[in-house]
Amino acid sequence: MKQKYLGDSYDLVKRFFCIALATLGYEVVIDPMFTGEWNGKEETFYRLIGARPLGDSPNSRRTALFIDPDTGVREVAGKRHVSFDRIVAELQNHALVFVFDQSFSYQAKPEVVMCEKLAAIRNRGCHGFYYDSHARFLFVSRGTENLNMLVRRLSELGIPHSRLLQGNT
Repeated sequence: MKQKYLGDSYDLVKRFFCIALATLGYEVVIDPMFTGEWNGKEETFYRLIGARPLGDSPNSRRTALFIDPDTGVREVAGKRHVSFDRIVAELQNHALVFVFDQSFSYQAKPEVVMCEKLAAIRNRGCHGFYYDSHARFLFVSRGTENLNMLVRRLSELGIPHSRLLQGNT
């Protein structure tokens, strides 16, 4: 996450998902994967998103971890990407993990790439779905119950089912 994008429309979508998860009883924690200089604006970001920093304090509530890389999800982690292995590993500590994902080639069809990424999650023994829009988000859990509850909640909030790509989970 780069400071120059603080407060953009993507941040408002991020906030929407944090609030939706909070209404389901999750405490949302975030790994913002900050890059560049933030000059003390980190707290502004946390307040805008509506999540507390990962590791801020011990927690006994059910948590959803939001990982916010600059670019998104791919097989190998990097400064701007989070790996599938990290997402799955985080499920040891969190009921649900969701990731802002803009890691799509202009040459490939996004739906095909999202299905491939969902298959990579399934191959690791987990389940997931994508919110498919200009701001794409991958949601992952060990079982389907948490994801099904979230899909129902998003539907109640007016998100069209056509925006939720579940692949073959």
